[in-house]
Amino acid sequence: MPSRYIGLFFLAYLTRLSLQQPTAADWDALNATVNGALIRPTPFARPCFQLANVTGPGSFDVQQCSFVEQNYLNDTTLTGSLGAYINTQWETCQADATGCLLDDIMPNDPLAFTPPRINVSTAADVTAAFQFSKDHGVPIVVRNTGHDYKGRSSGPGSLLLWMHNIQSITLNRAFVPKNCSADIQKPGVTFGAGTQYTSLIDFADLNNITIPSGGDATVAGGGGYLQGGGHSVLTNGFGLAVDRALEFEVVTPTGEHVFANECQFTDLFFALRGGGGGTFGAVLSTTTLALPQLAMNCIQVNINPVREDQGKLIQFMVENTMELAQAGWGGFTTPQTGLIFVNAVLNASEARNSIAPLENFVTQELGGNFRFAVEPSYKAYFVNFPQDVARGTPFVVSSRLVPVDNFSTPEKRAELVSIINATLDEVALPILFQSTPFFFGDKGGTSVTPQWRSSLWHVALTDGWNFNTTIPEIAATYARLSKAVDPLRRITPPGAYQNEADVYEPEFQQSFWGDNYAQLLAIKEKYDPDHLLDCWQCVGWLGPTNQRYRCYLPDNGL
Repeated sequence: MPSRYIGLFFLAYLTRLSLQQPTAADWDALNATVNGALIRPTPFARPCFQLANVTGPGSFDVQQCSFVEQNYLNDTTLTGSLGAYINTQWETCQADATGCLLDDIMPNDPLAFTPPRINVSTAADVTAAFQFSKDHGVPIVVRNTGHDYKGRSSGPGSLLLWMHNIQSITLNRAFVPKNCSADIQKPGVTFGAGTQYTSLIDFADLNNITIPSGGDATVAGGGGYLQGGGHSVLTNGFGLAVDRALEFEVVTPTGEHVFANECQFTDLFFALRGGGGGTFGAVLSTTTLALPQLAMNCIQVNINPVREDQGKLIQFMVENTMELAQAGWGGFTTPQTGLIFVNAVLNASEARNSIAPLENFVTQELGGNFRFAVEPSYKAYFVNFPQDVARGTPFVVSSRLVPVDNFSTPEKRAELVSIINATLDEVALPILFQSTPFFFGDKGGTSVTPQWRSSLWHVALTDGWNFNTTIPEIAATYARLSKAVDPLRRITPPGAYQNEADVYEPEFQQSFWGDNYAQLLAIKEKYDPDHLLDCWQCVGWLGPTNQRYRCYLPDNGL
């Protein structure tokens, strides 16, 4: 039988959020209810810190520290460890610098070792967790694999539902959502909430189907990635992940265990298709559309790290983005180094012809490398065109969706080129994602901001820091990122991808959901009337002054 259980954990230290803060006996009772699955997690690098607070969880252990050092940048180890997050700032309390972080450049660097200052088997056990939260005022946090740039799956004083261990995958080539008529059957893959894209990509390849993913295959397919939208190199031709969602199995904070789809619990289905993770319930499984196996026309460009060439690449991409999108191309450009693009809409000959102007530009004008290959499947593309992903290090993002209108005239294109060019001197890594559903269009039924449908680019500006960066320096990094994206905010309507947005995104309700926000808020109140679930800048957010967000740095007026 497939493994089907959820981790239920208490994140120390508890804050007094109600008149009935749980006692030790209350925690013992909950532990008995969930059959001994309530545990206290330990920070991943805790074994390396001899002088850490001895009253906290974990202890100094030389052998365990050696394991941590060897696996500090291993995303498989990190996603399978409750105390670890892919981007490590969310393992710490940034506001007071408490935490156990190693040097991500050299994990065995001794300078880092200074004083750092419920496996649930049934849906009923999740219901028990919600009831415990309601009775004692303990906030609930839903966490999957720990890929979250905004810290929404982390929180001090919380009871954490760890979804990582719900592992299962099945294919039904004639899937019919519950309570729907048989005439709407579609090929569907149903998978447990914790199933990662590494497994889904392998499964799809074995069954001659395609399941697109983001750039990091260790992300879980049914968590915040999908519920927040989910873009990929195939989004232009085949939509966002939420466009392909067919059904969710979910336990709501009101204690209901339901299947939400286009025929029943349609409001909840709408909310889960873009309203964000950790907000409307704990998703146990998801069914996604199984695309046919797709041949992938792939290109990779590498340019010389010369500032002039980087500017020329930006200008070429701005001038030619519309034509590339109309031909079905999607991918991403990192102006400092090059780009990766794919096309599964055209045949090989058509794809090669449509991309010829880019090839000529790269090889003749820039003297760069241009690689074209036809891969037989999405897995083959993913293996042969690997992507670097930040892991084991703090990593922060600020972003903006750039609409078609900004590419519509020579003047507007020149303005956009100038703005993107400037980011090369302001942030560590700007990324120009051509991963909007422009070619795919709008089939309706999702709750992401409509700006996704009218945009050509999702521009992400990224940066980070190390284990010994000071609080003022960290705050300055956040401020610099936000300031760098301000010029894009000035020339575009509100619109940003919630999973890769500024931690301090202004007007976040409009940016993430647009006119869908009022409807999402009503759905939130319906399925979570006691507000047991809350996360940073999520639907119905309690705001930055709530005690559960005390580890976030103040936005200092950003």
